Amino acid sequence: MNLPQFAQALFNINAIRFGDFLLKSGKRSPVYLDLRSIVSHPQLLQNLAAVMAEKMLPEVKRVCGVPYAALPLATAVSLQTGLPLLIKRKEAKGYGTKKTIEGEFASGDEILLLEDVVTSGESLLETIAELEKEGLKIARIITVVDREQGGMERLRKAGYRAEALVSMSSLLDLLHQEGKLEKVQYDAVMDYLQHPAPEPLPPPKRLPENHPHPAAQRLLDIARKKQSNLIASVDLTRCSEVLAFLEKTGHAICAAKLHIDIIEDFSPEFIPKLKALSLEKEFLLMEDRKFADIGNTQLLQLRKGIFAIASWADLVTIHLIAGEASLKAIQDWKDDNKPALVPILEMSSEGALTDKHYMENCSRFLYKYTDVAAVVCQTFRPEQGVLKFTPGISLRDKSDSKGQQYNDPEYAMKTLGSDFLIIGRGLYAAADPAQEAKKYLEAVRETGFFETEEFNAEKQ
Repeated sequence: MNLPQFAQALFNINAIRFGDFLLKSGKRSPVYLDLRSIVSHPQLLQNLAAVMAEKMLPEVKRVCGVPYAALPLATAVSLQTGLPLLIKRKEAKGYGTKKTIEGEFASGDEILLLEDVVTSGESLLETIAELEKEGLKIARIITVVDREQGGMERLRKAGYRAEALVSMSSLLDLLHQEGKLEKVQYDAVMDYLQHPAPEPLPPPKRLPENHPHPAAQRLLDIARKKQSNLIASVDLTRCSEVLAFLEKTGHAICAAKLHIDIIEDFSPEFIPKLKALSLEKEFLLMEDRKFADIGNTQLLQLRKGIFAIASWADLVTIHLIAGEASLKAIQDWKDDNKPALVPILEMSSEGALTDKHYMENCSRFLYKYTDVAAVVCQTFRPEQGVLKFTPGISLRDKSDSKGQQYNDPEYAMKTLGSDFLIIGRGLYAAADPAQEAKKYLEAVRETGFFETEEFNAEKQ
């Protein structure tokens, strides 16, 4: 099937229409593509699959379609090539296996990802993020039509091999040449493609002014004073290493996230030194203990034992796997100096089981509790009043050999909507942690996150 035949086929089945249409983005368009109707024309679907099959790469192990329009295409390509099919759900099942991806695959499998039409690329990037979270690698992306509105460039800029079978302007040229599209209409649509209406800028995200928990309020105050939203993940195993690292980076961070139980030479004398340094450099202490037990046990873990976490930690992480009762037990503990809670809703590791269903269940009750200062997550967007901490931040790496997935500061803040960024090896494993912290601060400030309305008015 050549391009003129394809254009004619789309026109014949009313898959390409001209008029005034409201798009999903909220914008109006003089042209609309609805390739879902191809499913009622098996020969056309088979011809498209044959063209896509010719672009297969030898390393591809699976084929997947962006839900839901591209699923029939992916099925046809699977039948054409013999490659196993994966079905990506828009949401996880709330029962049974609760999977988001149906089909057999192994971590590291390279896949061909198919789409019907690419406009902004947003739905594709959302699908890619979820596939990569399961350990799948995107070998190539093929779309039937590129609307030429920035989506393909966005995908390529993100490092993906993306290709379109045909561009919108090529389709229009052919239909105009064949007399299917009058010149006035042709000119109007081409002008729309060449001079699209500018995307409305989203309002800049700002840190909230207040939080009911005193530790969370101190965190917000420190962030504004330092013009920083960095949290250092200090995965070091000697007291001297922890203190030396925080001495170098404490001026740039809002909080230090510790794993107190990995410190090999821990002694009670370490805590006063740690607290003194946190007061001198003005950062909070966050113990990443990830409590995940019944309420009474969690209270004992907070208050008792050699670490006596509640006596020094300003914030502490917690899993909500035990349900609301475990959270309520800490909320009911009357102590003005108890740490603020930071539930882990979504982890940055490949194959994490913290899926959408889990996050939705947690969000049903976590907002009731003022002890909850923030949540640790990636794609999840908490309601107003709960801060978003995003781990896995790096200026260089996208992943490591142990399943960790990374995002850069700009993507985390502008796309994921993060308030605070958790940086681990990017800081503590750097040859010069102080200089590296400066680079992260510069990346954060370049986003305009800390610019006030008054500051922006002065710039204009």
